Amino acid sequence: MFDRVQRDRFWLLLGAILIALFVIQTERGIAEPHQASQYDRSGMTRLVEKTIEIPVHAAQPAARPPLPRPQVVQTAWNDPHADLITGSLRASAPRPLARPGSSSAVTTASLAAPATLRPSGGQRYYVQLGTYTAIDRASRRYFDILGREPDLRGEERVSIDSATVGGEQVHRVRMGAFDSEASARAACARAAVPADECAVILLN
Repeated sequence: MFDRVQRDRFWLLLGAILIALFVIQTERGIAEPHQASQYDRSGMTRLVEKTIEIPVHAAQPAARPPLPRPQVVQTAWNDPHADLITGSLRASAPRPLARPGSSSAVTTASLAAPATLRPSGGQRYYVQLGTYTAIDRASRRYFDILGREPDLRGEERVSIDSATVGGEQVHRVRMGAFDSEASARAACARAAVPADECAVILLN
């Protein structure tokens, strides 16, 4: 009899515990929708479920454009008279020195002046002002002489004569034609051409 009473109390107690747990779970289920409705009123339907990492990149400085490299301009100085073909000048003969105490006069040989060349037949005199392998250098020499206003008359003029010598083309700057060597040298003087650059030649 006593055991039966104890067993009935045990089942009653267990039933009361189960009912209490059921009531607690039911109240929690009612409270959670109520809390969700409060979040819905503020525009939030759910609590934060997970975090999202948003990568933040540090602002990189704008790349500076590369500086232009300085341009090196090489300027070569061209001597307009580098290829000039001129005749060589012969130095005058030295005078002998008299011995000390000698009263005898020193006899020296006088140098005869060069004879003036005279053209024969159809030959004429020209002044060759330079021979060049490049036409642009010959042209610079040509315009340089014209700019000096040599006061040429008749058939006298400045010209560029091109020819092939040894398989290579050369360009000769000439002034002429002149009737005499004296006329050719006078034209050099008017054009301010130095005597060592005034090469007078005789051509047909």
